[in-house]
Amino acid sequence: MFNLKYLFPILCILSFCGDLLAQIEVESLKPQKNELSLTLKKSDAHGQSPVYNLSIQPNGRIFFEGILMTKIKGNVEANLSQAKINQLIDEIVRADFFSLKDSYTPESKNCPWYMLDSPTIILSVKLNEKEKTIVHYLGCGEQNADETVIKSFPKQLNDLENKIDEIVETKRWIGARK
Repeated sequence: MFNLKYLFPILCILSFCGDLLAQIEVESLKPQKNELSLTLKKSDAHGQSPVYNLSIQPNGRIFFEGILMTKIKGNVEANLSQAKINQLIDEIVRADFFSLKDSYTPESKNCPWYMLDSPTIILSVKLNEKEKTIVHYLGCGEQNADETVIKSFPKQLNDLENKIDEIVETKRWIGARK
């Protein structure tokens, strides 16, 4: 037969465990904090395009270094709002950045067609526990079926690089494109 003096402690333990499990379940449903750091380095194409380094820290701090063909030469610091950090994260996810190849250069054989004298972008992204760097020669392209129009390759990487510049508003330091 069950002794009633043990019933109260057992009920207390079950109640505590139930509360603890409910709290764990609620915590797991909360969105995890996305921590982003990013660097984008754009190289020279024989003096034809801006050369700069852009770095974004997890706290939203931006470091820009204008090197060549930029409105601002040298270092500039600014802040990025949480809303813009979230936009960057959305664009990184949309581009499926972490599934892309590590290199899109003529030497990597991941460039279906290329033209000479184009700049290169080195984009490094750390999002939570994932980290990846991609070298992207901007002369990489692919032809349409009619072979008349050359498209940037891969398109989602090129779009992401442009979105980063747009969201961070690097044109304030680079100047208007001609």
